Amino acid sequence: MLPRGFAGRLTLIGMNIGHKSIYSKVAKVLELRPEDDLLEVGCGNGYFLKKFASHVHSVAGLDLSELSVKMAKEKHRDRIRAETAEFVQGEASQLPWEDGKFSVVITMGSFIAFPKPLESLKEMRRVLRPGGRVLVSIEWNAEDGLDHTREVKGYGMWLWTEDDVRAVMKEAGFSDISITYGKGLKMPKLMIASAVK
Repeated sequence: MLPRGFAGRLTLIGMNIGHKSIYSKVAKVLELRPEDDLLEVGCGNGYFLKKFASHVHSVAGLDLSELSVKMAKEKHRDRIRAETAEFVQGEASQLPWEDGKFSVVITMGSFIAFPKPLESLKEMRRVLRPGGRVLVSIEWNAEDGLDHTREVKGYGMWLWTEDDVRAVMKEAGFSDISITYGKGLKMPKLMIASAVK
């Protein structure tokens, strides 16, 4: 599932196009402010951070794919030079940042593939400041009425219900959990879960 080489570059560009409706819905829910320090876990090539978070104080991204991180660094080279952006290759359950560094942490299109979802959420909570916000978008889920058997077997993805999402976020230590729904390309019931540290 990790983008590599020329085909990987095309995949990442295609994902940006296919996920535009997700990005705009997430941006609307987030209502990012100029003083925010934002981390995106599973940042891909950094498109969302460039398009929807150029006005915030700082951005950071983490992705498992070396190519994704390289492309994100290219896209944000000016912010990196200004020391208001940072991109790191790594695993969601072991974030390389100190406690309380960010005011907002998000993940889009990746949570269903996290091998350790609870540990990843705990890490996201750890790097948030008190009162900080987390947002998780779950594109394919058990509430959308589609048969995801092939994806579950082929990709080893988690198939989340709304109750499961609320339970795992609560177990990770989040409060004020809310879930809204939207629509996207091949996503009849996009789940957007947000909560507070």
